[in-house]
Amino acid sequence: MKKFFKNRCVFGFVIVVVIFSIIVGIVNVKNPELSFGENIVNVFVKPVQSFFTWVGNGISDFFDNFADKDDLKNEIEKLKKENADLKASISKIELAKKENEELRGLLNLKEVFPEQELKYARIISREPSNWHNTFTINIGSSDGIAVNQPVVSMENTLIGRISEVGTTWAKVITVFDAEHAVGAVVSRSGEYGIVEGDADAMLSGYCRLSYISKNSDIIIGDTIMTSGLGGLFPEGIIIGKIVDIKADEQGIAQTAFLSPVADIENIRTVCVIQNPTK
Repeated sequence: MKKFFKNRCVFGFVIVVVIFSIIVGIVNVKNPELSFGENIVNVFVKPVQSFFTWVGNGISDFFDNFADKDDLKNEIEKLKKENADLKASISKIELAKKENEELRGLLNLKEVFPEQELKYARIISREPSNWHNTFTINIGSSDGIAVNQPVVSMENTLIGRISEVGTTWAKVITVFDAEHAVGAVVSRSGEYGIVEGDADAMLSGYCRLSYISKNSDIIIGDTIMTSGLGGLFPEGIIIGKIVDIKADEQGIAQTAFLSPVADIENIRTVCVIQNPTK
């Protein structure tokens, strides 16, 4: 048995020597200028050097990756700030554009009502429980504002009228409010009526056109404007368009419902007509 293992060890040693000789021979062929000893060093040392070089490069890449991530994070934060600054600039530009449009609207209104004194105002508050019916503006008695003065949009659409006045503020009731009423005319046919606020109709975003006979010439889609009768509202302010018509129970009159043209829910600025009867 010992002889067997001894023979195997000798055989294995011979195999190693043969493999070693082949490797050295290959290296000598590729590098004929190197000595035998240098080739031996290359055979055994170079793989080890290559291994440690590979490990070193991996470690270096690992830490470089962390450095790259920090740079990337800083760049992302920088871009976020630039994006926020850009959004702020865009908001300012949009606000300035909106203000310019409102001022142009005021100039257009002055052309429509050349004899009236117009006062520009901003809405400063609304009542959450009464959003559509009333709001407060930022001008009051010190600016010449008085109860019952008409309030319109910059596009000459009816909003409502002044209902209460303070020194630097005033409350406005809109066409949706049950206390609001205005003489009206159908622009197409000349039929007269009164536009009133209606609590039930308001839920659908409408107000009511009342006091119309059953034979009145009105149709869905007709434009309703202020008639100028009664002296409170000037003639020619657009109120809304008819969306529904119903006959009363007695069959002697009919009621129309109209959708106001003014975007009362989202409007931000209004114009008060200070001397509507002039």
